[in-house]
Amino acid sequence: MKKYYICFFLLAVFLAASILTGAYIYFYRPEHAQPVPGQILESESAPEDNVVINQRQVETREEVKNYCLVAEEGFLLVFAKDRDNVCLDTHMPLSEFPLSEQEKLMEGIWFSSMMEIFNYLESYSS
Repeated sequence: MKKYYICFFLLAVFLAASILTGAYIYFYRPEHAQPVPGQILESESAPEDNVVINQRQVETREEVKNYCLVAEEGFLLVFAKDRDNVCLDTHMPLSEFPLSEQEKLMEGIWFSSMMEIFNYLESYSS
């Protein structure tokens, strides 16, 4: 009989702890919390000061153009920096582009990343 009392007591303690934990999690939410004045929360944005620490060695970096989008045989190809290796065959016909863009694509347009190429192609494929 004593074992039953001990088991019942442990079960009651476990249930009470579970209920208290659940209530704490439910009531302590970020939307219920009040911000402290002067403290910046993650959802807020603070202006960043664009200060250069070492002003003697300020250099502007040019974007490195690594990929060339060019039209060959009526379709668009993406070449690597050396323009010898084909990185991507887009299977997009040149005829889908306006005449002004077709002239640029015949010469080749340089991009710094593949993501820029995908954004460019997506803007004309819609």
